[in-house]
Amino acid sequence: MLKLMRLIAAVLVGISVATFVFNEVKVSVAQTAKSDKIKCPRCGFMNPAKNPDGTPNTDCDKCGYSIVSFAADKGPSKIDPKVLATYSPQAKAIYNLFRNKCSKCHTLARPINTDLSPTKWEEYVKRMMSKPGSGIKPNEAKQIWQFLVYDTAKRRTKFFNTLPEKEKQIAQKVVATLEKNSTSN
Repeated sequence: MLKLMRLIAAVLVGISVATFVFNEVKVSVAQTAKSDKIKCPRCGFMNPAKNPDGTPNTDCDKCGYSIVSFAADKGPSKIDPKVLATYSPQAKAIYNLFRNKCSKCHTLARPINTDLSPTKWEEYVKRMMSKPGSGIKPNEAKQIWQFLVYDTAKRRTKFFNTLPEKEKQIAQKVVATLEKNSTSN
Protein backbone atom coordinates (compact mmCIF):
# COMPACT_ATOMS: atom_id res chain seq x y z
CA MET A 1 0.00 0.00 0.00
CA LEU A 2 2.85 2.36 0.87
CA LYS A 3 4.48 1.62 -2.48
CA LEU A 4 1.22 2.43 -4.26
CA MET A 5 0.91 5.75 -2.41
CA ARG A 6 4.50 6.65 -3.31
CA LEU A 7 3.82 5.77 -6.93
CA ILE A 8 0.70 7.94 -6.99
CA ALA A 9 2.62 10.80 -5.34
CA ALA A 10 5.42 10.47 -7.90
CA VAL A 11 2.93 10.52 -10.75
CA LEU A 12 1.22 13.62 -9.33
CA VAL A 13 4.56 15.38 -8.85
CA GLY A 14 5.47 14.41 -12.41
CA ILE A 15 2.21 15.84 -13.71
CA SER A 16 2.79 19.06 -11.75
CA VAL A 17 6.29 19.43 -13.19
CA ALA A 18 5.06 18.67 -16.70
CA THR A 19 2.26 21.23 -16.32
CA PHE A 20 4.73 23.83 -15.05
CA VAL A 21 7.13 23.17 -17.96
CA PHE A 22 4.27 23.23 -20.47
CA ASN A 23 3.02 26.55 -19.08
CA GLU A 24 6.54 27.99 -19.23
CA VAL A 25 6.81 26.97 -22.88
CA LYS A 26 3.47 28.60 -23.60
CA VAL A 27 4.62 31.77 -21.86
CA SER A 28 7.90 31.89 -23.80
CA VAL A 29 6.06 31.33 -27.10
CA ALA A 30 3.58 34.05 -26.20
CA GLN A 31 6.39 36.41 -25.23
CA THR A 32 8.14 35.73 -28.55
CA ALA A 33 4.91 36.45 -30.42
CA LYS A 34 4.40 39.63 -28.40
CA SER A 35 7.93 40.82 -29.12
CA ASP A 36 7.14 41.04 -32.85
CA LYS A 37 10.56 39.86 -33.97
CA ILE A 38 11.36 37.91 -37.12
CA LYS A 39 14.50 35.81 -37.34
CA CYS A 40 16.53 36.18 -40.55
CA PRO A 41 16.95 32.78 -42.24
CA ARG A 42 20.43 33.76 -43.44
CA CYS A 43 22.19 35.45 -40.50
CA GLY A 44 19.86 34.74 -37.56
CA PHE A 45 19.43 38.41 -36.65
CA MET A 46 16.16 39.16 -34.86
CA ASN A 47 14.41 41.91 -36.83
CA PRO A 48 11.43 44.03 -35.83
CA ALA A 49 8.31 42.78 -37.59
CA LYS A 50 7.37 46.35 -38.53
CA ASN A 51 9.29 49.29 -39.89
CA PRO A 52 9.20 52.64 -38.00
CA ASP A 53 6.41 53.79 -40.35
CA GLY A 54 4.28 50.77 -39.35
CA THR A 55 4.67 48.84 -42.62
CA PRO A 56 5.73 45.16 -42.42
CA ASN A 57 9.50 44.65 -42.37
CA THR A 58 10.40 42.40 -45.29
CA ASP A 59 14.20 42.55 -45.25
CA CYS A 60 16.80 41.80 -42.59
CA ASP A 61 18.14 44.99 -41.04
CA LYS A 62 21.58 43.39 -40.70
CA CYS A 63 22.25 41.53 -43.98
CA GLY A 64 19.39 42.67 -46.27
CA TYR A 65 18.08 39.13 -46.95
CA SER A 66 14.33 38.68 -47.36
CA ILE A 67 12.79 37.66 -44.03
CA VAL A 68 9.33 36.94 -45.41
CA SER A 69 8.30 33.75 -47.14
CA PHE A 70 6.14 33.49 -50.23
CA ALA A 71 4.47 30.46 -51.80
CA ALA A 72 7.07 30.52 -54.60
CA ASP A 73 9.86 30.08 -52.02
CA LYS A 74 8.60 26.55 -51.38
CA GLY A 75 9.12 25.36 -54.98
CA PRO A 76 12.29 24.13 -56.69
CA SER A 77 15.34 26.28 -55.98
CA LYS A 78 17.00 25.74 -59.35
CA ILE A 79 16.06 25.03 -62.92
CA ASP A 80 16.24 21.36 -63.83
CA PRO A 81 19.65 20.78 -65.48
CA LYS A 82 17.95 18.86 -68.34
CA VAL A 83 15.79 21.89 -69.09
CA LEU A 84 18.72 24.28 -68.69
CA ALA A 85 20.69 22.20 -71.21
CA THR A 86 18.12 23.16 -73.87
CA TYR A 87 18.72 26.91 -73.29
CA SER A 88 20.93 28.95 -75.58
CA PRO A 89 24.55 29.42 -74.43
CA GLN A 90 23.88 33.10 -73.75
CA ALA A 91 20.80 32.30 -71.65
CA LYS A 92 22.87 29.77 -69.65
CA ALA A 93 25.55 32.41 -69.01
CA ILE A 94 22.92 34.90 -67.84
CA TYR A 95 21.46 32.18 -65.58
CA ASN A 96 24.77 32.20 -63.70
CA LEU A 97 24.59 36.00 -63.33
CA PHE A 98 20.97 35.69 -62.18
CA ARG A 99 21.89 33.01 -59.60
CA ASN A 100 24.78 35.03 -58.19
CA LYS A 101 22.95 38.35 -57.93
CA CYS A 102 19.44 37.30 -56.99
CA SER A 103 20.40 34.80 -54.29
CA LYS A 104 21.96 37.63 -52.27
CA CYS A 105 18.55 38.80 -51.12
CA HIS A 106 16.14 35.85 -51.36
CA THR A 107 15.87 32.24 -52.38
CA LEU A 108 16.19 31.52 -56.09
CA ALA A 109 12.98 29.56 -55.76
CA ARG A 110 11.08 32.86 -55.54
CA PRO A 111 11.75 34.12 -59.09
CA ILE A 112 12.05 30.62 -60.59
CA ASN A 113 8.55 29.69 -59.43
CA THR A 114 6.84 33.02 -60.06
CA ASP A 115 4.76 33.71 -63.15
CA LEU A 116 5.15 37.29 -64.34
CA SER A 117 4.73 38.91 -67.73
CA PRO A 118 7.76 40.57 -69.37
CA THR A 119 6.46 43.98 -68.28
CA LYS A 120 6.01 42.83 -64.68
CA TRP A 121 9.46 41.15 -64.68
CA GLU A 122 10.94 44.48 -65.77
CA GLU A 123 9.28 46.28 -62.84
CA TYR A 124 10.38 43.54 -60.43
CA VAL A 125 14.02 43.55 -61.57
CA LYS A 126 14.18 47.36 -61.37
CA ARG A 127 12.79 47.22 -57.84
CA MET A 128 15.37 44.57 -56.87
CA MET A 129 18.18 46.59 -58.47
CA SER A 130 17.30 49.56 -56.25
CA LYS A 131 17.55 47.55 -53.02
CA PRO A 132 20.62 48.37 -50.94
CA GLY A 133 23.25 45.68 -51.25
CA SER A 134 21.82 44.03 -54.35
CA GLY A 135 24.87 45.02 -56.36
CA ILE A 136 22.88 44.79 -59.60
CA LYS A 137 24.15 47.25 -62.21
CA PRO A 138 21.82 48.53 -64.96
CA ASN A 139 23.39 46.34 -67.67
CA GLU A 140 23.11 43.31 -65.35
CA ALA A 141 19.48 44.16 -64.59
CA LYS A 142 18.73 44.10 -68.31
CA GLN A 143 20.39 40.69 -68.68
CA ILE A 144 18.55 39.29 -65.63
CA TRP A 145 15.28 40.59 -67.07
CA GLN A 146 16.11 38.94 -70.41
CA PHE A 147 16.80 35.64 -68.67
CA LEU A 148 13.55 35.75 -66.65
CA VAL A 149 11.53 36.54 -69.79
CA TYR A 150 13.38 33.83 -71.78
CA ASP A 151 12.78 31.32 -68.98
CA THR A 152 9.08 32.20 -68.85
CA ALA A 153 8.74 31.64 -72.60
CA LYS A 154 10.76 28.42 -72.64
CA ARG A 155 9.96 26.67 -69.36
CA ARG A 156 6.71 28.16 -68.11
CA THR A 157 4.83 27.65 -71.36
CA LYS A 158 1.43 27.04 -69.75
CA PHE A 159 1.58 30.50 -68.16
CA PHE A 160 3.22 32.02 -71.24
CA ASN A 161 0.29 30.90 -73.41
CA THR A 162 -2.13 32.87 -71.19
CA LEU A 163 -0.28 36.18 -71.71
CA PRO A 164 -1.78 38.96 -73.82
CA GLU A 165 -0.39 39.09 -77.36
CA LYS A 166 1.65 42.23 -76.65
CA GLU A 167 3.49 40.49 -73.77
CA LYS A 168 4.10 37.37 -75.90
CA GLN A 169 5.66 39.54 -78.60
CA ILE A 170 8.05 41.12 -76.10
CA ALA A 171 9.06 37.66 -74.89
CA GLN A 172 9.48 36.32 -78.41
CA LYS A 173 11.85 39.21 -79.24
CA VAL A 174 13.94 38.43 -76.15
CA VAL A 175 14.07 34.73 -77.06
CA ALA A 176 15.08 35.58 -80.63
CA THR A 177 17.77 37.97 -79.38
CA LEU A 178 19.33 35.47 -76.98
CA GLU A 179 19.19 32.65 -79.51
CA LYS A 180 20.50 34.84 -82.38
CA ASN A 181 23.40 36.08 -80.25
CA SER A 182 24.21 32.48 -79.42
CA THR A 183 24.31 31.33 -83.05
CA SER A 184 26.34 34.32 -84.19
CA ASN A 185 29.16 33.64 -81.68
